[in-house]
Amino acid sequence: MQKNTNTDEIIDKLCSIDELLLTEKNDNLNKNSDLHLKVYNLMTELVNENNKLNNSLDELMELKNRYSNFYHHSPIGYLILNKKGKIKEVNKTGAAMLGFDPENVINENFIQFIKDDFKIKFNEASLKSFDTNEIQYCKIEFIEKKPIYANIQIKPLFTANENFKEFEIIINDLTEIKNFEIELETKNENLNKKMEARIQELLKINLKLEKKIEDNKLTDKKLRAIKEREQCRSEEFARVLDAVPAAVWISHDNKGYLITGNQLSYDYLNIPPGANASKSLPPGDRPETFKIVKDGIDLKAEEMPIQKSSAGHEIRNFEFDIVYNDNKMRHMMGNATPLYDENRNPNGSVSVFIDITHHKIAEMKMEALVKDLERSNGELEQFAYITSHDLKEPLRMVSSFTQLLEKRYKGKIDQDADEFIGFIVDGAQRMQRLLDDLLEYARLTTADKKYEKIQIDDVVDEIINNLKIAIDESDADIKYDKLPMLFINRTEMVQLFQNLIGNSIKFRSKKTPKIHISVEDKGNKYVFPVKDNGIGIDPEYQKKIFKMFQRLHTIDEYDGTGIGLSIIKKIVENHKGFIWVKSEVGKGSTFFFSIPKND
Repeated sequence: MQKNTNTDEIIDKLCSIDELLLTEKNDNLNKNSDLHLKVYNLMTELVNENNKLNNSLDELMELKNRYSNFYHHSPIGYLILNKKGKIKEVNKTGAAMLGFDPENVINENFIQFIKDDFKIKFNEASLKSFDTNEIQYCKIEFIEKKPIYANIQIKPLFTANENFKEFEIIINDLTEIKNFEIELETKNENLNKKMEARIQELLKINLKLEKKIEDNKLTDKKLRAIKEREQCRSEEFARVLDAVPAAVWISHDNKGYLITGNQLSYDYLNIPPGANASKSLPPGDRPETFKIVKDGIDLKAEEMPIQKSSAGHEIRNFEFDIVYNDNKMRHMMGNATPLYDENRNPNGSVSVFIDITHHKIAEMKMEALVKDLERSNGELEQFAYITSHDLKEPLRMVSSFTQLLEKRYKGKIDQDADEFIGFIVDGAQRMQRLLDDLLEYARLTTADKKYEKIQIDDVVDEIINNLKIAIDESDADIKYDKLPMLFINRTEMVQLFQNLIGNSIKFRSKKTPKIHISVEDKGNKYVFPVKDNGIGIDPEYQKKIFKMFQRLHTIDEYDGTGIGLSIIKKIVENHKGFIWVKSEVGKGSTFFFSIPKND
């Protein structure tokens, strides 16, 4: 701006007029002196008005820069959508979250930037906001080069006649805050052009001083109106920050000596709104209602995220604790980004942090529960192994002496005695099988395992040989596709396939058993379907069958202990996979289990 140039020109003209007046003749001196005084007074008033106008322009420039800096460098995305959901207004942060510059998204449908899985959620929140005239929140992901997960605030705006006008959208992104320099430079250039135009108007000084003064007064009135409008916009921006569900702190210098924030930030620090929140101040001036602690250690002022970002450091996903005087604690996490002057020197920062205290407490409780569960499972497995192992010996004695009793006295007492002895022998044998299966199940967790690369075809061939008698008796037809090589425990994988194939033969229908084993490549894992044409399983019981001791048939119908599928499930889980079944009564079953490809 040419503030001094205008004043110098006016003074030069005034001096010229003064010289002309001094050279006039003496008989006109008194008359022209009055004229000279009037001209001089008017010119002085003009200079004063011009200086006031220049000062007003400086204030306007400073206010414009401050508002534009806050609005476009805020880590919060801000959009206005019209009734049809098209973008009417957007700040640079909001446009960057969509993956484009602001000018490329104006008049575009906002929903096209949202991933398909989240569009219904956004529409429901928008309709609820419109119906209830209340702010609604939802979490969505945007379609960008890398996914941006954001919390959106939707607020309906209405005209003075209470007619719906548009939606106000506020986006809180904790993953990245975009830079607003390009848009800021464009606005600064436009503002400079407008101010240059104003100055050029002032340079056109008319000889009619009274009219010029009136013109200056009119211009000053317009500038005051602009200043009032900018003040309103600044207040709107402050309300936007207060509506953000996160603590927003703004550092106004590169040392973090002056820090202000939104209402929630003052609530978190337990200090009055508008107070200086800086811990960089000398003792006595700094707030003493809280301490900033990380990993149990008090942070020095220069180590705090807001001060570090004010010096030019980008802070991402920083976690710290706010510890109050009563030793209560609030756990925070968020980002801080530097602000720069026109020479790219850091001159402050904007930071956004959210309260994750409840998440942290839940995480600690979950870790404790997991440890307790691991300990409990270990003790339970050890108990099952020891108990079943110790029971085998007395059971073997009961079984041996019962069989000896049956052999020696069968047919020598009476029919009831023979029947009772048969029940005892049968029960002892079934108990023996049950203990064997329990021991086998316990070994799946407690035993040391050896994993190696094995061709699954060889495993299936071994099982077909193991089950040769059952296959021949049932005339079962077993086929399998070309199966891959995997890093597995051979003993467990033999047991898995043997149980599945053995079950398909055991639970066969009146038809000749047909069993087919195939494989599906799912990228990072293989899925193995084992299909049969047996009696099938009612959908009501398809989840129940993998639980221990869950039988769908009586012991007279089908022999077994009810542990086989539990063993299969445990083996699959040992290999970091999953197992499930699809079946229909009378039409057979297909058991699916997955095994990861990696070692």
